[in-house]
Amino acid sequence: MRQLYVSFGNAEAVYKASEQELKRSHFLTEKEFELLRQARQDQQWELQWEQLQKREIQVFTIFHERFPKRLSDIYQPPKCLYVKGKLPKESGISLGIVGARNCTSYGKDMARMFAYRLAEQGVQIISGMAKGIDGWSHQGALEAGADTFAVLGTGVEVCYPTSHEALYRSIQRHGGVISELPVFTKAMPQFFPLRNRIISGLSHGILVVEAREKSGSLITADAALEQGKDVFVIPGRIGDELSEGCNRLIRQGAIPVLSPQDILEYYQIEAKEIETEESQLEKCLLACMHINPTHIDNIIARTNFSPTEVMKGLIDLQKKGKIEEVGRNYYRRKF
Repeated sequence: MRQLYVSFGNAEAVYKASEQELKRSHFLTEKEFELLRQARQDQQWELQWEQLQKREIQVFTIFHERFPKRLSDIYQPPKCLYVKGKLPKESGISLGIVGARNCTSYGKDMARMFAYRLAEQGVQIISGMAKGIDGWSHQGALEAGADTFAVLGTGVEVCYPTSHEALYRSIQRHGGVISELPVFTKAMPQFFPLRNRIISGLSHGILVVEAREKSGSLITADAALEQGKDVFVIPGRIGDELSEGCNRLIRQGAIPVLSPQDILEYYQIEAKEIETEESQLEKCLLACMHINPTHIDNIIARTNFSPTEVMKGLIDLQKKGKIEEVGRNYYRRKF
């Protein structure tokens, strides 16, 4: 493909070249020449192109001027990207966030909080829309009002897992879903390790939140290292199954991070002050909590707000990093 493109100047010239001109391209074998000849006679591509346009799916080949430069430089780049929504901006920092599907509540909170804090400072969050860490990373970025990008192990017209239908739609509106696979390709186990090189390829660095010793997240980290990208890790407790992969990465030289600020400082991003007015509810909730964990029932009893309002307020405070849930329904302030 590359040799044809270089020899003829662009794809249209290859399509319009005579058979004699193509045969003079000595790098084409007889079999390749015959495949190309048959492909040029196939008119199905026109119908396929119309269908893509109707479904608002963009197609970027590796030769397209808008094909991501970071991705074209990796080993075995995808030849084509299908996109619903948009691609990440070439300018600015992009961070891939990956981790366990069966994550802990701690992992969920970390993924959501890191994505939220980084996204509100302009970092583009990229992940794979899987259950667990991937999904919560996208959610955190969306809650910050920022764009986020999902690289799928299916075609872009297939939502997997199906439980992420709402998230899948939101990402299309605020970012984009991306795949190298034909648009109706269903999920197959072999597709997910392949898409990991695209997640790391689109990103300046990868953040691993929770990972077992053998997990897909480590495949993404390996791809990032091969591509010369940065690998950040949230450390975990020794002995925890979901911390084994993370702690091993740190031992091998990955960068441990304790807060989103560590990543912002690494990329020399000066944090912008996000102006927010602390609501009466938040002030009341903070007054009910101290460094020792407090059960949600006690918090509700000390306020004049409904359980639903209290729960929403607690979630907002967690996103802002002012409190943390240390056990099921037990919260404490972060000082």
